[in-house]
Amino acid sequence: MPELSGCLAKWVVEVSEFDIEYKPSNVIKSQVLANFVAYFSPGLMPLATKEAVLVSGTVSRVWNLFTDGASNIKGSALGVLLITPSEETLRHTIRTVTLTNNKDEYEALVAGLELDQGLGSKVIKIKCDSQLVVNHVYGIFDTKEERMQQYLNKVQVLLSRFREWPIIHIPKEKNVEADALANLGSSTKIKGSDSGVVV
Repeated sequence: MPELSGCLAKWVVEVSEFDIEYKPSNVIKSQVLANFVAYFSPGLMPLATKEAVLVSGTVSRVWNLFTDGASNIKGSALGVLLITPSEETLRHTIRTVTLTNNKDEYEALVAGLELDQGLGSKVIKIKCDSQLVVNHVYGIFDTKEERMQQYLNKVQVLLSRFREWPIIHIPKEKNVEADALANLGSSTKIKGSDSGVVV
């Protein structure tokens, strides 16, 4: 992949000499990108994809992040829905070890923030159906359990890397897609052992 980004950079320089501005296609097929994200961590996003997002100028505009966690008898999973400023939708389901509902909600938020940050976003609007998580982030509720405090610390570190990051509590019925992704992952049995948690 490095050779591809090198070629892209070379062509940008070549074309700029002729007063032609190179603009990559803003359309990224959602399914292709979703498949990539499903198989690789956000930290392994191809450099060419990051460059395309940066060059397109979508980085400074608002990205919308919807997160949800789900637990049932078969296990736990996270649902992350990220909508880019150009209205492209990235859907991500992560299977985790069995966790409590509140821990699932934090895991989903952490995964979503890491995904969004990996794409170079600086302004993010977070929509979460966990009133507890939203109130923890804003300091309205104290975290009494040590593990919850660790999750909150991780979220605060991730949020500090964004220029703006409002987090809004939304009702479950306005978080349908993230909820469906989480429920799909938690109800599907995967062969072998479950993956580790994000934190």
